[in-house]
Amino acid sequence: MAIKMLDELIDIFAPPQQWPELDARKRVRIFVLSHLCGPFLGLPIPLLLFYVDPKPFPQVHILAASVLAFWLFPFVLRRWPQHYNVLSFVSILNLNFAVLWGAYNYGAVSSPFLLWYILIPLLAFFYLGGGLKAQLQVFGQIVLGLGSFSIASLISGNNLPEHIPVHSMMTAGLLSVFCSTTYAFVMASYYSAIVDNQSELIREIERHKETLHQLVAAKDEAESATELAEARNAELVEAKSRLEITALHDWLTGLPNRRYLDDILAQYCSHLGEIGGSIAVLHIDLDLFKQINDSMGHVAGDAMLMHVAKLLSDSADADDFVARVGGDEFIIVRTVETDNDGLANFAATLIEEICLPVPYGGKMCRFGACIGIVVESGHSVRAENLLINSDAALYRAKSRGRNRYEFFNEELRAYLEARTRLSEDLLRGIANKEFIPYYQPQIDARTREVIGLEALVRWMHPTRGVLAPGEFLQVAEELGAVDLIDMAVLDCAVDDLREWLRNGYIVPKVSVNVSAKRITDDNLIHNLSAMNLPKGVITFELVESIFLDDTDANLENNIKQIKDMGIDIEIDDFGTGHASIVSLLKLNPKRLKIDRQFIEPILRSKENAKLVESIIEIGKTLNIEVIAEGVETMEQAALLQKLGCDALQGYVFARPLPKPNVAALLMKTQHQAAS
Repeated sequence: MAIKMLDELIDIFAPPQQWPELDARKRVRIFVLSHLCGPFLGLPIPLLLFYVDPKPFPQVHILAASVLAFWLFPFVLRRWPQHYNVLSFVSILNLNFAVLWGAYNYGAVSSPFLLWYILIPLLAFFYLGGGLKAQLQVFGQIVLGLGSFSIASLISGNNLPEHIPVHSMMTAGLLSVFCSTTYAFVMASYYSAIVDNQSELIREIERHKETLHQLVAAKDEAESATELAEARNAELVEAKSRLEITALHDWLTGLPNRRYLDDILAQYCSHLGEIGGSIAVLHIDLDLFKQINDSMGHVAGDAMLMHVAKLLSDSADADDFVARVGGDEFIIVRTVETDNDGLANFAATLIEEICLPVPYGGKMCRFGACIGIVVESGHSVRAENLLINSDAALYRAKSRGRNRYEFFNEELRAYLEARTRLSEDLLRGIANKEFIPYYQPQIDARTREVIGLEALVRWMHPTRGVLAPGEFLQVAEELGAVDLIDMAVLDCAVDDLREWLRNGYIVPKVSVNVSAKRITDDNLIHNLSAMNLPKGVITFELVESIFLDDTDANLENNIKQIKDMGIDIEIDDFGTGHASIVSLLKLNPKRLKIDRQFIEPILRSKENAKLVESIIEIGKTLNIEVIAEGVETMEQAALLQKLGCDALQGYVFARPLPKPNVAALLMKTQHQAAS
């Protein structure tokens, strides 16, 4: 019982999951034990000296402080387990100091304190192992300590401190011998009896090796060897069973892992037609769990995962299968009838219980959960589809808010199938150069002349015709393909621009959208240089949400080099993102575009008109041109002109035009200018 309580105490400072390697676990556990019991065996010496020493300060007090410092090390280890080797080295240094401090002040070379020096190499072996590096570190400490002690003794000569006569230190010497011997005995006994015990699995493997040797040595004793082989085979089967259990379960929570779940789902699906009913999979993902890891540490996160694992196991039915499949993801598999109301109530109850705050370390941990549910029946159910569909339902639940559940249904199935087809088509379309620009004119607010074109992406789908960004942009973002589409549009726009210039058309400028991923790309400047872009007629439109007050160095460097290449910078959708005056000053764009959601109510809302006027005033103050997009009526255009807006863009002037129509527009504009 005492040993068990001692191990539980050691587990507080050195949790087994933090030290998975057996050798490291042995050393850290003996380290904790040494520092828990060390002061009990070391403090009697300074207490005795305090009693008999006529001048105890500061000798005894410093010695006692050094001994008591041992109780700090377990707590420091618990806070910073990654610094174990440093703590071990400092601990041995502390012991070295205590021994030599006591010896110098009480008896010098004949001091009983020097008996404790035998513990330094012993503890070094326990703490750091027998490696060459550890040996050199400890040897260096001993040499440095004894060297310093010897030099101090020689310098002092006959003037060494003599707080207690040497002939009167017999009691201190005996007590020192007893305490140091007991200290070494406790450490060695624990090391031999508890820490050095190998796991059952390792001992079984060693017994199997021994069995092999016995079988070879006893080949002439057939009957005895057969009996021994049968006994060892039974142990091998048991060891194999334990290995399989380890391979199929999560090390932290003890729940079945993803591999075990795959096996169970395959079995359920293969027998679903025979047993009847349906199979339900509840896919559970914790909300706000990352914040716990970030703010309180991974030990707290692990504790919350174990809490959720126990909660799910306790809440599930006896026939349910509960597994942990990822960092903060869990699965419950249940064979059910066709009643979804029971599953809905079960999911709602789980979410309610998971949302209850959990006390840990004097604080309350709060997190929630979303659950995706899929219910299938029949011979055609496949295990992988169950997980895919439950994950899709989970994704929908998370997209609609926190702490909710969603069922996978035919609508979601059709949506996923269409999404999959669209994803495949999109990647094919990028490869086949199906993404092209349509151009919307930008008009001078005063003269109503065309002062630029914005290149807006369109997808020339081979079967569905021309698709606007709203039909594919979200899928492109999920695939991480927005930068590829931006690149395709830029390439095509530059080719169109060069063709218009060769044909004698005057193109004031062409604005092209650039994604956040691409503007921070390390290869962006190299790629732009290789394109040999015409100077002064290409403008990059950057979404406002890219720019925070603390932009990274790579972003700032790219923007600077882009400007050096003669490419202007515009901020798109101004007012909807995160740009501040500070970031505007840092970026120093050529233009900013007021988002269409501020333009639409400008005639019926004085407050909105005032807001637009304020944005225009900010632009003028910072010497930045202002463009209003989404202008739908001439009344809006007139008011924006009155407010001082520089340029306008919207359906009232022209919709986005394909390349041939742009040529006609440019020709018409030039004829009007000439006349």
